[in-house]
Amino acid sequence: MSFGAGHVQDMNNRIKQNRAQRPSNRPKFKENNREGIYSTDKKTEPLNFKTVPEKELIEIKKRIRNRAENQRKKEQLIFGIFIFCGLISIIGILLWLN
Repeated sequence: MSFGAGHVQDMNNRIKQNRAQRPSNRPKFKENNREGIYSTDKKTEPLNFKTVPEKELIEIKKRIRNRAENQRKKEQLIFGIFIFCGLISIIGILLWLN
């Protein structure tokens, strides 16, 4: 004789049902039809990526690195200003209390 209202059995049934809905268990995942797993019936064209010459690629990387370095410097400056203001306010509060 089992006690309860069948909550454990219901939980087990839901786990089985959810496991059956996984894409890896669907036959289209196993049959090399991967593009159709999450899409509609419409066929999509593969993406065409632009190719960039090596010199231009190097220039793009340099620009990205320069922007990142400038951004990092700005963030450090702002962080330093906040720390400086915080120290000044703490020192001011300590002097005011004494």
